[in-house]
Amino acid sequence: MLKFFDMAQGVCHIVLEAPLVKDDVETLRALLKKEYISWSIEFGRVYNVGVDVIEILYEEISQNKKNISITTHKNKLNRYLNDLGFTSRFHSLIKEDVLSVNEIQIILIGGSADSSSKVIQIVKDCAFNDLTLIIVQHVEPNRVGNFDEVLSRYTNNKVSYAKDGQIIEKSHIYLAPPNRHLKVNDGAFVLSNEGKYNYSKPSISISYDSFSSFYKEKLLIVQECGYANDGVDKLQLLKENKSKIVIQEISECEAKPMVQNAIMLGVHDFVLSINDIIDLINIIDFNISKEAWIEYLLEKIYEAHSYDFRLYHKDMVSRRIGIFMLKHDIKHIKDAVVTILFNSSAFKGFFLELSINVTELFRKPESFKNSVKLLNKYHKNSHALKVWSAGCSSGEEVYSMTILLDSLGLLEKSIIYATDFNPVVLQEAQNGVYSLAEYEVAKVNFKEVGLETDLNNYVKVNNNYITISEKLKEKTLFFQHNLIEDSSFNEFDIIICKNVIIYFNDNLQKRVFQLFYDSLKFGGHLILGESEMIIPMFSNKFERCNDNCKIFRKIA
Repeated sequence: MLKFFDMAQGVCHIVLEAPLVKDDVETLRALLKKEYISWSIEFGRVYNVGVDVIEILYEEISQNKKNISITTHKNKLNRYLNDLGFTSRFHSLIKEDVLSVNEIQIILIGGSADSSSKVIQIVKDCAFNDLTLIIVQHVEPNRVGNFDEVLSRYTNNKVSYAKDGQIIEKSHIYLAPPNRHLKVNDGAFVLSNEGKYNYSKPSISISYDSFSSFYKEKLLIVQECGYANDGVDKLQLLKENKSKIVIQEISECEAKPMVQNAIMLGVHDFVLSINDIIDLINIIDFNISKEAWIEYLLEKIYEAHSYDFRLYHKDMVSRRIGIFMLKHDIKHIKDAVVTILFNSSAFKGFFLELSINVTELFRKPESFKNSVKLLNKYHKNSHALKVWSAGCSSGEEVYSMTILLDSLGLLEKSIIYATDFNPVVLQEAQNGVYSLAEYEVAKVNFKEVGLETDLNNYVKVNNNYITISEKLKEKTLFFQHNLIEDSSFNEFDIIICKNVIIYFNDNLQKRVFQLFYDSLKFGGHLILGESEMIIPMFSNKFERCNDNCKIFRKIA
């Protein structure tokens, strides 16, 4: 999606949002041809762009010398554009949405009809060790309160109706009594007998106002289901007081108006299901080590998204979390966990951090020398050759192999599959566009491989970047595949998987090696990274081709 605005002093401001379609690209091209003095291009929630956009930017910035500034809101795209020679500024939107939860002491639930069942679930599944829970519900003025007895069946915490002048204690659960407004003064309850507010007594709005004004950032509001508008009129005040606001997901409410009106106001932090609300409260209440937080985060990611990082090496995951926190100015691991789990954009950003491997064209030339020997010895006379680059990342490894195949006259009878479970790096791989700095390294590496062909035959070079030739791209099939979750999809002569398995622990490596074993023809070859080896349980099913390389042949 593309929007543009004519700004003051001859400036055209262009905003691009995913998904970018062909018409957006053509509109961008046309706008950059118009008679403006300067252009500012803002990439919103865009993680990558196609070759067509890159070529437009190159033509107008590098060749036509137009005054074009670029801002990205996704660090992955920012890094990509800068690598390709463009000057791009990164502005984190996630930073603006980080919910700081370390200071929270009070959870205040406000609701009317249909909220009792949700309150019971929260009380049953949350420990409230270091937190206080306060519940304000609409009840009939003359009704005898017994909800405290109901809640006591589901918790070991002390549950009671609030009393005037009572000091508020942690680990306690308090309810607003019928026919009184519940306020706070200097850490003690105040029961007010003033008239109804928003036709209610107790009024959720009056409690929100009082508790937020006293506790400020130490307060988390959970707006539950109900009718009318009580509580909603104070949400803006809560935001100004830096209190946190969570709203119950509409689909789980029979009485919807209260949460609908709250969401429409647009000042909330999250809209969550009841299970996510429970998880959030428990996260706030937990005090555990960084290692335990990492295990918890990976388990919850698996439950919510089916991406299984649980068996990744914890040191690697810890480093990637640290990078994510630094980029988005997140100070505490608990805040990072909350942000990643409940902010979909933050989750995708973290997913990208966790799933990117280091690669370059003809990285580790000795490995490619051995690949040339392998191809000449076993596959020179093959009628057809199927190659799978598993965990291909941004494509350098697979394009290096296609160049080898073409140099040896094998490309035309080869089919190359390139897979990764990260869709953003797959887009980069399909683009086949790399930095000039990387190309300079590639030329040195390629020379060391010792092939007689010229590397320039396979790339188009300009002043900013190189582009892999269409001949190589056309022979490569890119698609998404998860080594951990997905099964074998073909039978291959060669599987290449470098610098992927080193991030997996023993159990995960067993799964992946079983997948490779199932996917290789008898006599087929598996090419690993220099720090990787066949694990013991598969040692009798593969033989090492020679002591100087990490190429293994399937023998059983």
